[in-house]
Amino acid sequence: METNPNNVAEYDLPLILDVDGTLLRTDLLYETFWAALGRDFGKTLLRTAITWKRPERLKLALSEIAKPRIDQLPVREAVHKLVLKAKESGRAVHLVSGSNQQLIDELGKRLDLPGPHFGSDSDRNLTGSVKADFLEDQFGPERYDYAGNSHADLKSWTRARKVIVVDPDAALAREIQALGKPATLIAENWGLPDVFREIRPHQWVKNLLLFVPLIASHSFAIGSFFAVCLAAIAFSFGASSIYILNDLLDLEADRSHPEKRLRPIASGDLPIAAAMKFSALLGLLAIFLALLVSPQLALLALGYMAGSLSYSLWFKKFRWLDLMALTGLFLLRILAGAVAAETGVTAFLIVLGFFVFFTLACVKRLTALSRMPLREHLPGRGYSDRDRRPLMRAAYTGAWLSGGIFLAHFWVWNEAAQYSKPLFASLAVLPLVLWLLRMVRLSIAGREDYDPVRFAMRDPVGLALAALGVMLIVLAA
Repeated sequence: METNPNNVAEYDLPLILDVDGTLLRTDLLYETFWAALGRDFGKTLLRTAITWKRPERLKLALSEIAKPRIDQLPVREAVHKLVLKAKESGRAVHLVSGSNQQLIDELGKRLDLPGPHFGSDSDRNLTGSVKADFLEDQFGPERYDYAGNSHADLKSWTRARKVIVVDPDAALAREIQALGKPATLIAENWGLPDVFREIRPHQWVKNLLLFVPLIASHSFAIGSFFAVCLAAIAFSFGASSIYILNDLLDLEADRSHPEKRLRPIASGDLPIAAAMKFSALLGLLAIFLALLVSPQLALLALGYMAGSLSYSLWFKKFRWLDLMALTGLFLLRILAGAVAAETGVTAFLIVLGFFVFFTLACVKRLTALSRMPLREHLPGRGYSDRDRRPLMRAAYTGAWLSGGIFLAHFWVWNEAAQYSKPLFASLAVLPLVLWLLRMVRLSIAGREDYDPVRFAMRDPVGLALAALGVMLIVLAA
């Protein structure tokens, strides 16, 4: 006579766990795709285009290019507690997932779960009804408890004894309730605060650089001002779009970093699929807003995003080339401001901007090297501890050359005549150079934030120097 599963002790039935979005706070397919994209951009896109209609083959093809580091992947704590409780009671725990079999086995080893575990291979995509049929054949109807997180798990829940559901939306919650089975709800929702943290709005302050050509031209036409405002918003959205893509490409490096591992995508607070949608939306908004100003600005915004993405994919991996790329992206903002305001941009602004931004790019790398615990190779970058001295020399040289260019602007290129009190204007070189030297010194000592912009916005001494410089320029005019 067949035993009623409701009368069987819980520890006599296996606990079956879905992986993507259930046990893990991320998705192995997306993790593998972005790991592969960072390893070999062209091959990843080609294999994705060829196999995207066959998910089981796509998963295998991507894993052959690159695999995510299983030991770094964020585990959902509430589900992990269920696993530990099951192990303590001697209950069998099996991972059954649509992800690649090899990755599932590695995850089982990480969590010390004997298994066996079951994933997709080149001929079978273990999801939906395929998974439900497999579970029933393997364990019997209502002879297992199943944990999942999506509508694709409904067929497996229908044949399970007990339902464990993670982060259900309202529609899924109603369908679970209609099953009439014992259910455990695990709620760990992501929301707009996680998106807000990911797009890093504090970085938008960089786009104040778009106003520099307008200010330098001493033109304060209201139409030009609003055009630059719109351009700055467009560049802010475009930058945030690329920040998301950069974090997706940098997942392994970020998870090895003492602070960046807490970023929303790296920590699993923001799902990769949602992050990709927000990146696309912000990119489209950036182009649309830039087009409202002019087609030329839209091309510059597109060029800025393409350049930023190229930096994330390639340039950041090479010493010195990454510094030049960062410097160029800053200078592109000044050029965009000139296009939006329909004013010229002087050689002085370009040259001064180059040395200031080059110095700050060096500061960024020096900070990372100084705060690296073991003083080894910088994850995801082409630098190691032996590069500290060359970076220090380059940073100090950039700071002093910035001051020299600033003074030459007034007294060599005869620009002093533009100001009623040129002495005050030339004295503004002091806070500029002092601020740059302070940034370099603090980065060498490891006392600066990994994010120079965030540090500058919170540094009272630096803000006081900036205010002094602005005051001198205003007095000069």
